[in-house]
Amino acid sequence: MTEEQIEDNMLTLIIAGQVTTATAITWMVKYLSDNRQIQDKLRAEAVGLDLKGDYSLTLQHLNGMDYAYKAVKESLRMATIVSWFPRVALKDCQVAGFHIEKEWILNVDARSLHYDPEVFDNPTVFDPSRFNGHGSESDDAVKKGARRLLVFGAGGRTCLGMNLAKIMMLIFLHRLVTNFRWEMADDDQTLEKWAMFPRLKNGCPILLTPIHDS
Repeated sequence: MTEEQIEDNMLTLIIAGQVTTATAITWMVKYLSDNRQIQDKLRAEAVGLDLKGDYSLTLQHLNGMDYAYKAVKESLRMATIVSWFPRVALKDCQVAGFHIEKEWILNVDARSLHYDPEVFDNPTVFDPSRFNGHGSESDDAVKKGARRLLVFGAGGRTCLGMNLAKIMMLIFLHRLVTNFRWEMADDDQTLEKWAMFPRLKNGCPILLTPIHDS
């Protein structure tokens, strides 16, 4: 590889492979700190897993974390770490009445889609049950929302690390809810200006309370 290719790959590993997932986990912690009932429901699910005494999570355990997986998806939707997905038009076409010429670069605005009330009911409310078909939304709304959840892109250019990122978030969430209760240590909601990915200016400090001491 050339020096430029090495630099590009290093940036990909650092930014796409670490910063995005770390930022998503931070927002997940923040959203759950504002929703104690959801915390408790996640804790009940996690405690109910049969870990055979060695506390080792397996893929089977992860597949059984149904509500936790919905909480991860809802965190990713609300955070929308990557807001734009650029694509190059392969040919002249018409989209919603607009003429698009070949080789034009188009940006899909994922954040606007994730907060569109015609796609997700009450989009500013953190509600993992919107993905289960038995909560606050109809089955049709759930199916429509699932198709339009673009946190990892879509099609042939879907993020290669999608499943790894979800697994990392599930493992982190399981360890957190089974060992601690938490709340925000600073209520400042100000966002960091000019940050590559959305993040709180205060860094999202939290107060942890060990479960056995509470």
